[in-house]
Amino acid sequence: MANKLGLTTLLLIVLVTVGKAQNSYQKTDSISLALFNASEWQKLVSFGKDALNKGEDFPLLRLRIAYASFVRENYTEALAQYNKVLDHDKHNQIALYYAYLCNAYLNRGENAGYLASQLDSNWVEGEQIRSFKLTDAGAESGIKFTNIYERGNSSFSRAFVDMRLNYKWSLSTSFSYYNQPVRNDNISQPGYYAKLNYTPFKRISFIGAYHYMRSNLRHLVYQNNAVLGGIKYAGNGSDVQGDFVMSQIGDEKTRQYNLRFVKYLSGNLNFYSISRFSIVNVLDANNVVFQQLLGIKPIHNFWLEGVVTLGNQYNYAEADALYIYNGFDKTKFKAGGNCYFLLKHHLLLGLNYTFERKSDNIFKFNYLQHSINGGITWNF
Repeated sequence: MANKLGLTTLLLIVLVTVGKAQNSYQKTDSISLALFNASEWQKLVSFGKDALNKGEDFPLLRLRIAYASFVRENYTEALAQYNKVLDHDKHNQIALYYAYLCNAYLNRGENAGYLASQLDSNWVEGEQIRSFKLTDAGAESGIKFTNIYERGNSSFSRAFVDMRLNYKWSLSTSFSYYNQPVRNDNISQPGYYAKLNYTPFKRISFIGAYHYMRSNLRHLVYQNNAVLGGIKYAGNGSDVQGDFVMSQIGDEKTRQYNLRFVKYLSGNLNFYSISRFSIVNVLDANNVVFQQLLGIKPIHNFWLEGVVTLGNQYNYAEADALYIYNGFDKTKFKAGGNCYFLLKHHLLLGLNYTFERKSDNIFKFNYLQHSINGGITWNF
């Protein structure tokens, strides 16, 4: 008799608990739907997060929170919710569609490409997505001024093409030319660069790059080579990348180890931060280099960036080994600014100014260098 009474009591407790949970679910579903239909996006985000904290978690609620965040251009918050849905249902087409857009709007082309391969339709916002596509093409050119006679004004030019080979592979290639007068001689340096990205998973990409430079100085010819290998993790609100660079620059072998953090401070590209820590092993010394960039979008389609680099930047490689400072001298400090203007969603104009403190590699005198660089990129 006692056992039957205990079992009955337990069943009643279970039924009451299930009933309360069901009522709570229906209430949350009803309120979140009403807020969604009324386009009360901020209220929906606040209500939905509060419901999630109380354990009221179901796919429709997360999809509504995600879309409300997406409309408010908080792409990292939207992506966090869409990724939660995809963790339990990797074929959910709504989550895939908007997660693709979030990554695209955060300038994560390789992660967007991976998600595009999972979509049932290859049309997104009226544009057809193709497995193979030219994504960007353009050129940049600049001049560097010094304040001493021993170093003349140097110049740099580069032309590039970026493409998606398929949904998981992408390739960037460029040709460059650098020229620097040194006393009564001249450094002439043509170069070739290629970077390959492979994204086998939603959040993880592998990076490989090769940079070749042919340097002519005082009737000597140097065949310079640099190889990069790395891995990148795309989180909901930030990116983390670790990579290493092995290079043979002239007679010097250099090993560089990098750790890079990207933080989307406003949930989009309106305000962002990029921090990079490097250890550069060259000439039996380990040089610590730190670079900090802050970017802001003050008006529509216009971005401003400020960047500073601290440390001994001798044979230093930047931007996945795209830029390698194979100058005659050592750079001790560097700071500058960038501005970008996007014209009609296809044409990107860029302008850069850089200030450098440099040191002669032989006689150890110090001097200053100012650089101005302009670029144009066509987005296909």
